[in-house]
Amino acid sequence: MVEKVCSFFGKKIIPADTRDLILAEARKHFCEKGFEGASIRDICEGAKVNVSAIKYHFGGKEGLYRECFKIYGESRLSSASKILTKPNSFEELKLRIKLFCEDFIKEGLENMYTTKMICREIETENPLIADIFQDTFLKVYTTLAEMFEDAKTKNLIRSDLDTMIITSAFFHNLTTTLRVDHVGEKYFNRTLRDPVYSELFINNIITIFFDGIKIQE
Repeated sequence: MVEKVCSFFGKKIIPADTRDLILAEARKHFCEKGFEGASIRDICEGAKVNVSAIKYHFGGKEGLYRECFKIYGESRLSSASKILTKPNSFEELKLRIKLFCEDFIKEGLENMYTTKMICREIETENPLIADIFQDTFLKVYTTLAEMFEDAKTKNLIRSDLDTMIITSAFFHNLTTTLRVDHVGEKYFNRTLRDPVYSELFINNIITIFFDGIKIQE
């Protein structure tokens, strides 16, 4: 799509979808080349927009990069806040974790460029997005941890378990599997994009995880 710019009393009006076109192309370039390696010119050529559109919508390259994370981070936190509410029973806890897994995998696959970018930036601790990470992605983690801690106080799960450790173990399993899904598809013909396999994966993880944290009778 070629950018269309119309004029109203001499002022340029840029279509709303231009912003989305830029973001979609930017995620691809930033994922493949990193912030330093990605070129604004290449992003604009891919999105078929004028270079000036970057400044108009995002203020520049840094603003564009940050927006890629901000949009996804806010979306993930909003979803987690709705799903990971404090449970009143062990079965409700399992259900909420299953819903979280389904949502996490679905959104992760649909936003794979951003997913890979997040993993990379967490490892490098890029200061450019540190505040966004703390305000969104980290809060998804702490929201999950708070739910497990609440479950402990209600005697829904074992009291001897460290909340941060079980949260990290659970999160690591999800993020790593999502991140290397292409490897499983290439060598074992298994991918989370297959609904049947995705359901099997989630059910297995839920069973293994909850067999470990439930109160032993």
